[in-house]
Amino acid sequence: MEQLFVFILNMPGWLRITLLLLLILMNYGAAFLVKRSILIVYRRTGSAVEAMNKWRIYKQYFLTTLQFITVILSGFLGGVYFIPFEKTGRIIFMLLVLFFFFIIINVGQLLILDKTYKRIRGTTESLSSQIRDIAFAFLFALVPLGVVRTISLFIRGINIRSGVLRDIIAAAIPIITAFLYIFIFQALYRGLLKAVDLQDERLRELLNGLFDRAGIKKAKLYQWPTRQKKVANALVLGLANPKVFISDYYLENAEPDEIEAIVAHEVGHLKQKHILKRLLYIVAGMYGVLIIGNLMEWYENYTGNEINLYLGLAILLIPFVLYFSVGFLQFCRYQERKADEFALTIGIKPEVMITALLKVARLNHMALKQKKLDEKFQLHPSMARRIGRIEKISGYKYNLRS
Repeated sequence: MEQLFVFILNMPGWLRITLLLLLILMNYGAAFLVKRSILIVYRRTGSAVEAMNKWRIYKQYFLTTLQFITVILSGFLGGVYFIPFEKTGRIIFMLLVLFFFFIIINVGQLLILDKTYKRIRGTTESLSSQIRDIAFAFLFALVPLGVVRTISLFIRGINIRSGVLRDIIAAAIPIITAFLYIFIFQALYRGLLKAVDLQDERLRELLNGLFDRAGIKKAKLYQWPTRQKKVANALVLGLANPKVFISDYYLENAEPDEIEAIVAHEVGHLKQKHILKRLLYIVAGMYGVLIIGNLMEWYENYTGNEINLYLGLAILLIPFVLYFSVGFLQFCRYQERKADEFALTIGIKPEVMITALLKVARLNHMALKQKKLDEKFQLHPSMARRIGRIEKISGYKYNLRS
């Protein structure tokens, strides 16, 4: 392994650039293969649901995995260029490199797949809007990790005589960063979504009644434009000042009681403090990265041997990815089940809850069922499983074939 690292470190510049270009082209080639496979499914079945389910599977397990491998390898290959920097500079440079390759790969794949996606789903969203969403999504995912690590290294560089004070500051950094991130994200999210106040006054009164029945503070209700991308969804944000966002595509295609059912699910998240619990889970993950980084630093100071840059990156990233790809997803699915159950406790009829979920699935061209292993890697349980759970706790039976 050490020999491989030495080879990468001493690799000729032309070979390094060639390999980086090949990695990018490999991702573009994979996008063409996915495009071809999806079109075959669509032509054979004539079903947008079947085609989109295949799209989701290819994107999540094939394209995303390939992107992750590419970005990591790009970091290794580009690592030689940021070795001369101090540790803080290395982190900043590494994040910039990862962001650059992520954008290059995703934008290229978007250009390849966009027409096929629009043809199947009938969407009209512009390329510029999609590129903007890609960039913001990656920034919001990557920046907190880089900030925590950078600030931690900066604090260590300050001559703090009290070891206890230094440890307290180091321990507080992930918590402070996470809460600042949430508040900044909440403040910016309405603008990013281009959301406006919920326009229908009668609907607003109906939905406000949910907060009264739940016994919690009323959240501000917004709608955001999704007609062009055909997204039917609702989501909740905020700790002290919660906000509920409902897509206008769902508002235009659902009945008031169905909208009430979907928002009741979001009220369940608020009542059971799911946002705070997810935040604490993320903070725990940040602490994990911090602890691993400190252990590596302790090892270097204790043994006098510096850990290889590439090995250090692998040690940091692999546990982080596993933590969020397995544990976090399971935790989120548990919360989704609890939010569905809570909606029933505040007066949502099970048949209305089920028809609301089915409408979300239909409008998003979402398959109702997923394979068991596939479902374990999703944020939400499958619609069929959610409906089955609602039937079980309510005693109501719905015929999915009707």
